[in-house]
Amino acid sequence: MKLSVKVIGTDPPCPRCHRTYELVGELAEELGIDVELEKLVVGTAEAERYGRCVSLRQFAELVGEPMPDISDELARGDAEGLDRKAKPLLERHPDSGLILAPAVVINDELKFFGQVPQKEDLRVALLEARSIEGGEA
Repeated sequence: MKLSVKVIGTDPPCPRCHRTYELVGELAEELGIDVELEKLVVGTAEAERYGRCVSLRQFAELVGEPMPDISDELARGDAEGLDRKAKPLLERHPDSGLILAPAVVINDELKFFGQVPQKEDLRVALLEARSIEGGEA
């Protein structure tokens, strides 16, 4: 059975959203899991099914904090650097009710958001979803 995986991100995709999408594809291939991988855009009705999804800029505005300077990280395509800049905002506002992109939804369940998932964490989530779906080889 095919797993449904959706990556919610910005359009055009920021380096974090792009890396998250790539990582899902890499792991699916590595694990031999049949995945229907779909990109959803922040602010669309489809993305909002999983909660109020926002970009880093929107998150900062909505929680009333200054936007961190991310111009260097964007110019370099530095997903890890962007995650480092986003992390303090998320930590200061854990109960904001907002889903910061990138977000990963597996079989209609929000699994990760706010940063590029760690490869091992994503691997475990994909394997668990495959097991639940009865698709283990």
